[in-house]
Amino acid sequence: MGLEQPGLNPEEQAREQKEAVKSEKEIAWKKNLTHVEQITDKLGKGIDENIKEPVAAFLVHGFTTFGSCEGHIAEEGEEQWGFSYPWIEVYAPEPEGWKEAEGEEKEQLDNEWKAENLEQQSKMLDFLEEFYSGRETPFDARLIFESIGAFGGFRVQSFGAEITEILPPEERSEKLKLYQKEMKDFGEFLKSKYFSQ
Repeated sequence: MGLEQPGLNPEEQAREQKEAVKSEKEIAWKKNLTHVEQITDKLGKGIDENIKEPVAAFLVHGFTTFGSCEGHIAEEGEEQWGFSYPWIEVYAPEPEGWKEAEGEEKEQLDNEWKAENLEQQSKMLDFLEEFYSGRETPFDARLIFESIGAFGGFRVQSFGAEITEILPPEERSEKLKLYQKEMKDFGEFLKSKYFSQ
């Protein structure tokens, strides 16, 4: 509970406290965006421009992101690299000492690692449920998550994402734009939720 400031009525004190919290949140948001700007993969490439804000929105809510992509479609004659849809992976980091552990200790660390990822799945499920409450969007564009790895990690992507591989180029391009918009809107929802809490 904050200390009362002399000369300010309760309404003014509440407003000042709210502004202080907002300022702290803005600092945390900018810090996460700066962190996202500095992330690189094994080839030294940074995070795709159109997925940076959604990744920062995941981070600011405590999700441990592991990888992401805005989605890419190869030009005619080029080889396809990556996926033709946006995605963000969430995977808790390997527990300290996990590689060296054996027997019961290994089993305990396995269970803790999986529990941490499942907690993130539960939290993501709540966010997606709220995001889609009353939202009209094509069914295939709706965001879901697919399990990855052995310890409960997951990838957030559109429901129809993997089907895009068999679509004609023009339709694949349309789906990419639709799915990118859905991921961007979800990122904006998470950001807005963060600042309104």
